[in-house]
This record gives sequence, structure tokens and C-alpha cells, in this order.
Amino acid sequence: MKPSSIRIVAGELKGRTIPTLPGRTTRPTSQRAREALFSILGGQIQGATVADLFAGTGAVGLEALSRGATKALFVEQNPLAGASIQRMLSQFKIASSSQVLIEDVSLAIQNSILVGWRPFDMIFMDPPYRLPNVQQILHHLEEADVMAPTGRIIYEHFHKTTPPIPLGNWALIRTARYGDTALTFYRPVPQTEKDSDL
Repeated sequence: MKPSSIRIVAGELKGRTIPTLPGRTTRPTSQRAREALFSILGGQIQGATVADLFAGTGAVGLEALSRGATKALFVEQNPLAGASIQRMLSQFKIASSSQVLIEDVSLAIQNSILVGWRPFDMIFMDPPYRLPNVQQILHHLEEADVMAPTGRIIYEHFHKTTPPIPLGNWALIRTARYGDTALTFYRPVPQTEKDSDL
């Protein structure tokens, strides 16, 4: 049975609880995977602008803010989940550094609000495990040109799912497994790197 709340692991909000919705409408990123994610990112999260796509409980974006991110944008299609994130932001007194878009991710990527927050240093996406169009989302993110040159996209997926090989200006740099969960990291390819391959 899914827990009714999860905890922020580290930072200013360490130990604060985040409620989860009943049923199977959201699948929170496990504490183990969150700890691993932020261990890999290390100091890169300090002062970062973060997008938490398919945010669910908002645990990853909230963890990022707790650990020193400057801004976090949450995108969640479920109105109940989106409202819950907004309540947490107000309760933790970090609403001024955050925004919640209750919208389909594919539409949100083209939303002037999301585009206006660029460049993002980290975009985390945890879509439903059976979502078929992850490659398309990566393509939309590239077209929208929302990433910082040194930014990272992190895609959480079932460990048996083969992550999409990115097209265009993305490089897949690593995949790490934590139980049944895997985290795949992408980064933009600098123009100089592409030129060196010619």
C-alpha cells in the first residue's frame, strides 16, 4: 500500500512531509531515487532553475528548492495533484520562487510561462511508465530551446524500458538503476563538440 506522505530528504526543508494522492493517480519518485539524483547533481543544484514535469506530488521540485535551487516550475495535468503542490509551496513559504502549471506537458512546453522561465538548469520528467511519446517530448524541449548550455534533462523510467536515443542536439550521458527505477541523463551538445565530429 502506497504511503500517505513522503519526506524531503535534505536541505532547508529536510523532514517536511509531502502528501500523496490516494489511488494510482500519481507515482512518487522514491526516496532512494531522489537521494541518488541529487547526489549525482551535487553542487549543480545550487542557484539552479528547475522544471519538474509530470510533477505528481512535486517531490523532486520541492527537494530541489530545499537543496538550494532558486526557482522551480511544476507541470502537472491532474488538477488535484497540482492544487496539492500549490498548497505545499504556500505552506513551506516558497510560493514566490515557484509556479504550478496544471496542463498537459506537451502543451506546457510551448506555454509562454514555461518559455519565459528559460534557461533551465535541470528538467526532471517522470511520465507514466506506459507513456509512448517520450522521444517526442525530448524533441519538443529541443525545439523550444529552454535548456541552459550546461543543463541536464533527467528522465525517470521503469528499469526495463529502453530510454530513447535523442535526436538533434541532445546526448544521452548516463543511465543509473535504483531498484525498479532508472534515471537517464541527457545534456545539450555544444556546437563546438558537434563541429569536431565533422
